[in-house]
Amino acid sequence: MQAAPELLARCRKNDRKAHNELYGHCFGYLMSICLRYCNNREDAESLLNQGFLKIVTKLDKYNEDVPFGSWISRIMVNTIIDEFRRDKKRRENMSGAELDEDRSTGRVDYNEAAQRLEAEALEKMIQKLPDMSRKVFNLYAIEGYTHKEIGEMLGISDGTSKWHVSFARKNLQGMIKTAMKK
Repeated sequence: MQAAPELLARCRKNDRKAHNELYGHCFGYLMSICLRYCNNREDAESLLNQGFLKIVTKLDKYNEDVPFGSWISRIMVNTIIDEFRRDKKRRENMSGAELDEDRSTGRVDYNEAAQRLEAEALEKMIQKLPDMSRKVFNLYAIEGYTHKEIGEMLGISDGTSKWHVSFARKNLQGMIKTAMKK
C-alpha cells in the first residue's frame, strides 16, 4: 500500500478533501486489519475511524523511508490494542471454555486443506475463536509479534500468550478437519 507524496503533503496541510481521498485509498487495507480482530463490521468500522484519525493527526511524524502501508498498519494494530485495553470488563469475562475442546484426533493433510479452503473461509474460522485467543493468534501469526511483545501489550504473561496461540491452533485444526469432511 502506497500513498502519493503529494496527497500526503496536502493531508499535512489539513486539506479535508485530501483526508477524504486518503481515507478512500486506505479503507480496504485498514478494514481488513480491523476485521481480523472484531466480531462484527460495525466494531471494525469504529476502530478503523479511530485509527485513521491517529494516522491523519500523526502524518507529520511519518518517515518517508518506512513503507506507508507498514506505518499505517502499525498504527491500526496499536489502536486496536489500545481499545482492547480500555475494554477491561470484556477481557475479564473471556473464557477459553466457550469452544468444545473435545475434538477428534484424526490426521488431515494440511497441504490439501490449504488448497481447498479459501482465505475467506479461514477468516471466518478465526472469527469463531474466543476473543482473547483470536487477538493473540492474530498478533502472533499474522502481525508477527513475539509472545513477550504480546504479553506486554495485552497485560498477560508470555506463557498465557503461548497458551492462547496453541489453543487457537488446536481449534482451527478441528474446524479445518470438519470442513475437510464436507
